[in-house]
Amino acid sequence: MHGISEQVLPLRRETLEDGVYRQLCDLILRGGIVPGESITVASLAEAFGVSPMPVRNALTRLSTAGALTVLSGRTIGIPKLTRERLDELLRVRLTLEPTTAAWAAERAGPRDVEGLNKSFQALFEGQQAGDTKLYLQSNYDFHFEVYRLAQSPIMLSIIESLWLQISPYFHLLRSSGNFRISNHHHEEIFRAIENNQPDRARQAMHDDISDAYEVLTGYL
Repeated sequence: MHGISEQVLPLRRETLEDGVYRQLCDLILRGGIVPGESITVASLAEAFGVSPMPVRNALTRLSTAGALTVLSGRTIGIPKLTRERLDELLRVRLTLEPTTAAWAAERAGPRDVEGLNKSFQALFEGQQAGDTKLYLQSNYDFHFEVYRLAQSPIMLSIIESLWLQISPYFHLLRSSGNFRISNHHHEEIFRAIENNQPDRARQAMHDDISDAYEVLTGYL
């Protein structure tokens, strides 16, 4: 599969299935597998340098999570996004992610803000350069740094499962100009966390998710 072998690392036998699963999750979350792209067990096994079995097991886990689906025969890809699925993801995301951002704003200290600032600045670099890959990677880094600052492993795990289902479609947001709009919300989130303002962080995260939803419904 084109490009995948350059983005994954060979794995030791004792961690094969979990390692394949974790790297595939990272690929999906960071925009490395996009809608319309097809992958096969054989191509992934070759890229990872493993036998097909751990790849099949990892893909089964991702299919169960709604992140991947069988397209045809042995070909696997991102599931089609329907309006019903998008609506449900929106409702759950708006329940969890704004609250998590508020928790982050309550708990963040100066060192936390300094770390968050790196991914925050990278978002604007990606937007200004028109670099979709950099933007999507930075978007993931920024959001999940916010969610980690909330200090809730349970919430972090749930949010990751939601992002595995929706983040591949963030590619569609570029042509709409949403990257620029979203960065306005990202700045609000960052400033709210920097100044320990949980209500402001909650509202900014809500607005970021809602605006992206409006754009994605247009594509459906």
